[in-house]
This record gives sequence, C-alpha cells and structure tokens, in this order.
Amino acid sequence: MRSYYSATVTSDQDLENALRFAKILGAWNITGDATGSILARIDKRCSQENLTFGIHNHFFKGEKFAYEGPEDVLQALVSLSNTVGATADIGHFASCGHDAVDAVRKLGPRLKVVHLKDVEAAGGEVNVLLGKGIAQVPEVMRELHRQNFSGLVAIEYEKEGDVNQDIKADVEIARGLA
Repeated sequence: MRSYYSATVTSDQDLENALRFAKILGAWNITGDATGSILARIDKRCSQENLTFGIHNHFFKGEKFAYEGPEDVLQALVSLSNTVGATADIGHFASCGHDAVDAVRKLGPRLKVVHLKDVEAAGGEVNVLLGKGIAQVPEVMRELHRQNFSGLVAIEYEKEGDVNQDIKADVEIARGLA
C-alpha cells in the first residue's frame, strides 16, 4: 500500500505534478495541504485518475495552519466527494492540543491514511517513541480497530541525528498494537 506526500498543492500545475508522481510511485493516495478552490479540482482529477487525496493536518509552532483540528478538515470536506478525505497525523493533532482519539473518531468515515506519531507535549514539536507522549497511541489504534480501518497506518518520526534505534523501537511498538 503506497501513499505519496505532495506537500502544498496550490495550482493546477502542482496538482498535475502530484498526480504524475503518484502514478510513477504506484501510489493509491496523495496526501497534501490544499485550501480553497483547488480542493474541487483535486477532487475531480483524483476521481478521474482513480486516486484518493488526504488532507494533512499540521502543527507549526507560532503560526496558525489551515488544518489544525479535525473540525478544520471536516469543514473542508463538506462539499467534496469521498475521493477526498483526511490524512490524520495524530502527533500534530496532539501538538495542537486536540485529543487524537477524538480526532480519529470524528474523521473515521473520511480517513484515508493515519500518520502514527507521538509527541512530548502540546505546543511542542519533540517526537518521542510511540506511546511515550501525549498522542494516546494505543487508544488511537484501538479506535482504528473499532472502526475496522483498512487504510494505511504509517509510522512517522522526526528527529535530528541517528534515528535507527528509535525507528526499530517504534516498529516493534506498532507491531504490538496492530
């Protein structure tokens, strides 16, 4: 199962590039940041190409992002088909002060991808091993099981320096929660 993160899609050219790259990768989903009228074009073009698109939530220290909470994502999805849904980054939800389990519950019918990430504290960007922070990783996984979620759950871990041991530990933790 492959998903491609295209970052911010603001123009038709960005969209066409994202579609082309997703096809090259053999991805079934594109994840990215897009706001406004481009969302309708993303919906149409992804539908035509038999791809889905997941709106990614983010946390940026000191600045407001368009999609910080599940309600922000749901509002953007109101007029769009099920081709467009959510890529829920539970670490970013927790960083923004949202309950990650509640976010996954609210987004459930529109979830395409889940980025499994844990963070040290709300308002911060320090990643920690899964289950060691505030993102309620075991509870999120239980909620995904309850929903019979069949999309991609991807481990995401951001840290400067050597992350080999941390990634090995995160994979083992995730396997224990699967």
